[in-house]
Amino acid sequence: MRRAKLGLSNFDRQERRSRIRFPIELGAHYTVDRRNDVSGTGKTVNISSNGVLITSAHAVSPDTSITVLIEWPIVLGDVSAFALHIYGRVVRSDAGLVAVQFSRHELRAQPKPSIQFRSIPKTAS
Repeated sequence: MRRAKLGLSNFDRQERRSRIRFPIELGAHYTVDRRNDVSGTGKTVNISSNGVLITSAHAVSPDTSITVLIEWPIVLGDVSAFALHIYGRVVRSDAGLVAVQFSRHELRAQPKPSIQFRSIPKTAS
């Protein structure tokens, strides 16, 4: 018997969610609560107002509490970068993907990134 390869297509079934998911790729850091030895980095695949799908090198069981920090692509002058802190539970996990339902989230200012791209000064013409 041939088995279908598991992957993103398994998460693309008929839409039953009440919220629209937006495909967006941002850096993500996750920590499985109460198991500090399980943490890693990945990327977001899609996000909605109450959930996020991220890539993960770890298998994480459904109903597990998880914290996800998403690097938000906004910088406020030279002062701060932002990160979306998500606290929630895993609702699905399969083939390197973890679906998280939010229980709480907040957008916080983070320390300025170590590498900053500054605009090139204009020269007089």
